[in-house]
Amino acid sequence: MMKSTVPQSTAPAQTAGIHAASPNSSKTQDLIARRAYELYVQRGRQEGMALQDWLQAERQLAGAASHS
Repeated sequence: MMKSTVPQSTAPAQTAGIHAASPNSSKTQDLIARRAYELYVQRGRQEGMALQDWLQAERQLAGAASHS
């Protein structure tokens, strides 16, 4: 039986100082969580906006990745 081979890059992907990763990876989740927390702190630790902070963090990180 013959296996097909697909070339794979050996260099890690980097974008704007952030390692690119699949949306479901724990590294990506950690980056989003950290950025969402930064947004929470910047707003003066106002409660009740966790989802908005998370979504904004996702957008910002996706934007940083697409601008590289």
